[in-house]
Amino acid sequence: MMVPTDINPEELLQHGISLSQRGDYSGALSFFNQTLELRPDSLEAWSEKGGALINLGQLEPALRCFERSLLVHPTSPYLHYHHAWTAHLAGLYDNAANGFKRCLELQPNYPNAHYGVGLALYMLGRYEDAIPQLKKATELAPEDRDCFYVQGVALLMTGRYEGAVTHFNRALEIDPQHAESLSNRAQALVSLADYEAALASFDSALKINDEDPQAWYQRGIALKYLNRHKDAIASYQRSLEIDQEQPSTWYNKGFSHMKMEAYSQALSAFDRAVEIQPTYHEAWYNRGVVLKMLGRLEEAVVSYDQALEIRPNDFRAWNNRGGLLVSLGQYESAITSYDRALQLRPDDAIAEKNRAVAIRKLERRTASVQIPQG
Repeated sequence: MMVPTDINPEELLQHGISLSQRGDYSGALSFFNQTLELRPDSLEAWSEKGGALINLGQLEPALRCFERSLLVHPTSPYLHYHHAWTAHLAGLYDNAANGFKRCLELQPNYPNAHYGVGLALYMLGRYEDAIPQLKKATELAPEDRDCFYVQGVALLMTGRYEGAVTHFNRALEIDPQHAESLSNRAQALVSLADYEAALASFDSALKINDEDPQAWYQRGIALKYLNRHKDAIASYQRSLEIDQEQPSTWYNKGFSHMKMEAYSQALSAFDRAVEIQPTYHEAWYNRGVVLKMLGRLEEAVVSYDQALEIRPNDFRAWNNRGGLLVSLGQYESAITSYDRALQLRPDDAIAEKNRAVAIRKLERRTASVQIPQG
């Protein structure tokens, strides 16, 4: 559509901005396009058009918009930044990191760009590379909550728990109501074995957002370490009311039931865990434990077999399996199971003793068999 040349492009631009501010992004796009027909070099029009497309959820057109804008303004750090951020929103984290780096070449010490590089690298799982960028962002923007928060998460992911707590504390000084900082601080405190402090931090997070299934789950873990299994079960249950498809929550719920000797409830939870994640080794293993406690020995053997298919070098499963087979009178199979356990731990006295018991039982049974005389 041709736009009459006597129309003031600045007025078109301002009208589009006004519509955009009121949330009418589709209407705003029309005015930004008209502005760009008259002034294809308008940096602000390109930027506003890209922003409107993002707000409409049209990320690919937004990316193309910023790419075209960079053909007109290749040295604009502002446009490079917004192009990179759009790539990040689209899940193109490599492109985003490169775009933010290009922005920093044009405008060093831009805290948002350092944060953007760090965040993109974090999303790529490159935590060690992300940390220096995020550290620089916190130095340049000491009042930016998100810089400290993401730096804290990166430190948490690399096992630097004390540093993570320090950064989450700083984020909370800036924004005491940031539930994510409270929850992640609690996870770091669990890793530091400071379970009471972790529990208090989870409770604070859940006062702000009680619909976070991960916070309820991790709170249950803290309670488990405090041997408060009944309270842990309640926390896992709350997590499962929000998200029923988390196998680790079902597993840990089963584990706490098992510790409380509520074996039927434990079995139900372990069943659900392996239904969701059939390769969940620990769930199969502990399922075998509770089946034994329920007297369902044949089923327990099958559960250990499943665990051993996933992790063939699990000494515990081979040893326990041997004990079940002895109880079932399957002495030869039990000996084979103990042999496998002793290959993994040649000096294990308990496995040696159990194997010897199985051999004696087999010998006694063999000796008791009467051989017919010819």
